[in-house]
Amino acid sequence: MNPSQAARWQNLVVGEVFKAIVANGPMRDALIFKGARVLNLRLGTDRQSLDIDSNFATQFVREHPDLDSRKNWIESHITPALRNFFESQNPVRYILQKVDVQQKPSKHPHVHGWTGLRVEIKVEDEKNKNIRGLPNAEIDIAAPEEFGPDAVTEVALDGLKLRAYTLHRIAGEKLRAFLTSLPAYRLKNEREIRPHRAKDIHDLARILAAQPTAKEHFWRQAAAEFKIACKCRYVDCAGLETFQEDWDMTRQAYNADPTLSGISFREAEDALRLVTGLFDRFGVFPLLCQQPPGRAES
Repeated sequence: MNPSQAARWQNLVVGEVFKAIVANGPMRDALIFKGARVLNLRLGTDRQSLDIDSNFATQFVREHPDLDSRKNWIESHITPALRNFFESQNPVRYILQKVDVQQKPSKHPHVHGWTGLRVEIKVEDEKNKNIRGLPNAEIDIAAPEEFGPDAVTEVALDGLKLRAYTLHRIAGEKLRAFLTSLPAYRLKNEREIRPHRAKDIHDLARILAAQPTAKEHFWRQAAAEFKIACKCRYVDCAGLETFQEDWDMTRQAYNADPTLSGISFREAEDALRLVTGLFDRFGVFPLLCQQPPGRAES
């Protein structure tokens, strides 16, 4: 497979893994889902996504207060959930080979308690038996976050209800997630530099197309969730200029990603200007979130 074919295959497998998790009651209850796959469900679209994003549910964390307990629980539940789902298909196409659950960040627990888990899943595909080096499916399980009162609701996948971020929460978190990839935030939290999350402003443009600025109530909700999400992770924002830190790097990352070709960088930039302009009018900026004592290790 060439890289484009491998990405399409990975997207397909991740979709099957998502269905397998949702089909398992305990797994479904332990997680709150977010990210591109939930955005697709909310918008009724199908942008390619190569992983599953989630948070631990608050109740699950109360019942499993330490990281080792959470890791052991996920390890003991996800393997049978995947195996049972794959084996229930007719004909059986995917065969589970390996599940690896690791803490994230990998070096040591986060000083602020933000340590999550990264799950890598290797499967064999009966339709591609002779192809070696197929990519793994991945699940990101982040530490719990604070939400507004209407930030999580149920959404259906294959007739099953899962708890997931609402569209306005996704809009607010996409903006927060983009800021956490920029140098200023990484330096504030003494964490390693990483690529700019260009896909987040692409997804913001998708949301704006579905919820234009005239729908002010929606964007006031998104602004409220942006503030909550930033305060939860100590993210500062002065307005558009904060988002445009190192903007040429964002442009390069955006234009280099073939999965973002449906919306031009100019269109995504215009969407960001419109939304941050609204947030400014709503009094969101400047947003200063003081970090408590201690170092945030990566």
